[in-house]
Amino acid sequence: MEVLSREDLIAKAGDLNVLPFVAKKLLEAVSDHNVTIETLCSIIEKDQTIAARVLKISNSALYGLRQEVTSLNQAVMVLGLRTIRSLVLSVSTKSLYRTFGMTEKMMWEHSVGAAVASRLISADFGNEMKEVAFTGGLMHDLGKIFMNNETPKAFSQTMMNIYNEHMDSIEAEKDVYGFIHPEIGAAVVRKWGLSPMTAEIIAHHHLQDTSLESIREPVAAKGVATVHLANHVCKVLGIGYRTPDASIVLHDLPSARFLGINKDRMESLAAQTGDMFASEKSLFD
Repeated sequence: MEVLSREDLIAKAGDLNVLPFVAKKLLEAVSDHNVTIETLCSIIEKDQTIAARVLKISNSALYGLRQEVTSLNQAVMVLGLRTIRSLVLSVSTKSLYRTFGMTEKMMWEHSVGAAVASRLISADFGNEMKEVAFTGGLMHDLGKIFMNNETPKAFSQTMMNIYNEHMDSIEAEKDVYGFIHPEIGAAVVRKWGLSPMTAEIIAHHHLQDTSLESIREPVAAKGVATVHLANHVCKVLGIGYRTPDASIVLHDLPSARFLGINKDRMESLAAQTGDMFASEKSLFD
């Protein structure tokens, strides 16, 4: 059973060529502070599938715009550069899977569910926080994709340990790999040039080696807390899992307490996540 070293796995996954052309070019373009809306639109339009999905998601209940967005130019102006970048990345992420069987389907649905939950949870924290949380939620398990792509037998063994031996995912990954998916995902997005905040959310979303109070940047701390909570909302709802986990008390989680979310609000957010995931998940397929 082949297990790559942490460094080799990051090197392979971090190659920008693994990304679709449009996502790669968009990441390069937004690093230029003088980039124009016309340039961004011309890049996205090179992939009509991505362009169509960006418009569909722009008009979905996730964004709740008062007016219909009918063009990419309008989408960029109304939603802003940061949002458009997160949308392009969101519709591109699925293409990173080399195969798409039942395991990959569950992983993808969990990522979409976590993105939806993260956006709902962060709704009261400002527009910047909503996009940071959405991207973090969508990409929080990015490391798992690359572990599955590059070492499928080892990843399969990890999944078997989780489901058959009832091991925690972090414990199971350490047992098989000697490292964990948050490390891989965070390192890869740093190589891609995404925001340090996104990398920090990915690195700490399990709170496996840190406390929320120790994260000095307030937006980053809220982002980590939001994605940690969203991850557990999906577990409770069974989004990306074989069965729902009713044993988790969401409002008692450290992330819920850190964000000041009480029991009633938490129950409402979980219900909204389930409804919105069911109605909007097809937009990402």
